[in-house]
Amino acid sequence: MARILIVGANSFDSGKTSLAANLATCFKDSGQLVEYFKPISGHNYWYNYEHTRHCLETGQLVSKDATIMKNRLELKTESTLANPIHSLFVPAKIEKPLQNIHGTLGLGGSSAVLIMQRFSRPVNGKIDTTILLAQSLVEEERVIIRSDEIDRLSHGSSIQTANTLETFQEYEELHFEEIVSDSFALIERASDSVIIESFNDSTWPWNDLEQVDHVLAVSPGHVFSYDPERFKKASYLSKRNALPIREVTFSRVSDLLKPTAKIQIRPMNGLDSSQLKNIGIY
Repeated sequence: MARILIVGANSFDSGKTSLAANLATCFKDSGQLVEYFKPISGHNYWYNYEHTRHCLETGQLVSKDATIMKNRLELKTESTLANPIHSLFVPAKIEKPLQNIHGTLGLGGSSAVLIMQRFSRPVNGKIDTTILLAQSLVEEERVIIRSDEIDRLSHGSSIQTANTLETFQEYEELHFEEIVSDSFALIERASDSVIIESFNDSTWPWNDLEQVDHVLAVSPGHVFSYDPERFKKASYLSKRNALPIREVTFSRVSDLLKPTAKIQIRPMNGLDSSQLKNIGIY
């Protein structure tokens, strides 16, 4: 059993999912059972509408990256367990450009109002899903998503009203570790190797992840390998007060660590055995 943690050196578009797909392909080609796990994610209804449409068609609010991995590698695990927590941000209806909306759910600006967050976990052989919903914004038609679309995305789920950012945060803080750990345990039992993709440039995705076998930090054109135990220690040294470990970003640990190896990668190219050996995978 091997755990490979992939983190982004950049806040966005580091290339984590492409690396995860290339690694998983190598593992599958060598006869291993491989699974993918992305604990938490989110997407914007408007900016990622092609993926939103996929979610509406399947009736599942899931990560674009988890969907790509499942389709490309024909993974067996349900996407809602491979990606147990996912948020949907929706543009508000506005009267003039750059108008802000009142309330904490629109702190990201009027183009990215937090409307839904899904939490899924395995319970007695089934998947139990709770969706937090900003009910008042939807009912008052203050965002561009329609109520019938909300129904399609939340079908079969338990709905809890969350009309403030604080309500979302309190629920996540209370349930995050248990939901992620339960889902990961099921994923891991079904695999020889599991690839864990962290959120953006978060260095350690959840507290109860006690150890991994490999840590790979990716940036455009490069993959860097790190000693897993030292990487974890650096993450916890950089943790601030009561904030969760997943809030530690790569920029805060990079000066504390030196890569053990580095390879260069090309767009649209896979990985060969010599590259994998260079970063300690084989």
